[in-house]
Amino acid sequence: MRITAMVSPRDRDIVIVAKGLSKTSLDSEPFPLRPVPRTAIRAWMDMSFRFCYDPEGEYFTVLSSFVAIYGDELGDTCLCHFDYERNKADGYPEAHIQVYGQSPVLDAWGGPLLERGLHRLHFPAGHRRFRWCLEDVIEFVIAERMVDAKPNWKDVIEPGRKKFHQMQLKAAIRRDIDTAIKYLEGEGYTVTPPEK
Repeated sequence: MRITAMVSPRDRDIVIVAKGLSKTSLDSEPFPLRPVPRTAIRAWMDMSFRFCYDPEGEYFTVLSSFVAIYGDELGDTCLCHFDYERNKADGYPEAHIQVYGQSPVLDAWGGPLLERGLHRLHFPAGHRRFRWCLEDVIEFVIAERMVDAKPNWKDVIEPGRKKFHQMQLKAAIRRDIDTAIKYLEGEGYTVTPPEK
């Protein structure tokens, strides 16, 4: 599988990363996941990430991310998708999961929620700094036996997840240095401000 990175022609400050990108199309393409032997389960994943620099222009950051699990290669039958959209303007959580299917609860409630459907509900999936990552989605499809995992798969995804968590922690500290200092001082460290 080949993942491509391209500068957005509409906004030169944004880089898009996905499978299937070309000079003529910025649409991502689903790709097959390793099927579970002797089952009817066939799954495809689609993913797309948009990056930009943070407001200070210092760090490359995720502007939005999308990872979906499909039951067909065209992406017509979706099981769920994991989304993140920085500064989401419609009132829904920036990091969320949307699930496709039927819900007896929505059927019983009726009204606007039933009309919208289960797949339109945005289940929160962590704060901007502590949200889901691609490795979490990979673990999900393996743990739920939607794909056939290779031996030692955890050893392969864990370094990426750890690096993501470390980067997010650093970003959280940059945005709330006072809490980090208070914690370190509470643990017995002496924190000396940098000379100006």
